[in-house]
Amino acid sequence: MRKFPKGHLLIGQGSDVASVYFIRSGIVKCSFAEEGDKEYILEFLGEGQILGEIEAISGGAAISGVMAITELSVYMLDKLSFLHLLRRDEGLNQAVLELMAIRLADTAQRSARQQLNPLERSLAQLTEALEHEQLPCTKQELADYLGVTVRSLNRVLKS
Repeated sequence: MRKFPKGHLLIGQGSDVASVYFIRSGIVKCSFAEEGDKEYILEFLGEGQILGEIEAISGGAAISGVMAITELSVYMLDKLSFLHLLRRDEGLNQAVLELMAIRLADTAQRSARQQLNPLERSLAQLTEALEHEQLPCTKQELADYLGVTVRSLNRVLKS
């Protein structure tokens, strides 16, 4: 078990992932950065979620950066041990598949909502979820999560 402070970068986008992390407590932000400092927040993950499993399974570099946005407590397992357990332990294999399926479904639903709903409605849903989870969020993070500029977000907030 390891603890990380708020603001710690667990996984850098494009880096090799040496460990898989099982979140015991705390919340992380998974984001994708493009050239020109544009960042898009893919998701927030918390207790019971796994980080680095996709990269461990695929053998590729990190798809996104992962940063602790609260104090974080995780169980770490090196990539080779994780893959070994995944092959040998049917229960772990099933749990990882279920978590990945849920995450994929959540991402698809969020993407569809953002395409179908006006920004005002998406912002209302997001702020409601953030309040429910008691997560502090800056305007820049809100804009990054919604895939808009801060200027566009300010226009919506004004109205």
